[in-house]
Amino acid sequence: MLKEEYLQQLLKAIYDNSSMNVYDYTASIYTTESEIFVNLKSWVDELVRNKLANYADEEHTDLQITNFGKYWMLKGGYEMYLRDGQNVKDRRKTKTENKVIEKEKEDLIEARLKLTHYRLVGFWLTVIISSVGFLLSLYNLYLIMMRNK
Repeated sequence: MLKEEYLQQLLKAIYDNSSMNVYDYTASIYTTESEIFVNLKSWVDELVRNKLANYADEEHTDLQITNFGKYWMLKGGYEMYLRDGQNVKDRRKTKTENKVIEKEKEDLIEARLKLTHYRLVGFWLTVIISSVGFLLSLYNLYLIMMRNK
């Protein structure tokens, strides 16, 4: 049995019972030597990582379905969750990746503000230089007019 098929079956069982012991459920259906029982912990951790289920106890043996998991069960289960078309890796972004993205956004905002400041300074500098040039032109005209009298 494939991992996806088992997780679909497990998610359906959790959805029907709202909370259950994963190891008891798996032991009642499969032998303890099967591939499923060997990989069970990592597969259940994947359900929790994808926020389809939560651990209901401290030993991490009981699973409880989340609202997100209920949503995907109504949409068709774990297989539909995988076929969704959204990048599953986006859902698994760690806190450090989110902090890096936030830091980059803050840096971009700071750079934009600095460039806007430089634009404003440049604008006012050109206005001042143009005004000084205009005043010098007027003074030059005044001198020319005074010499011709």
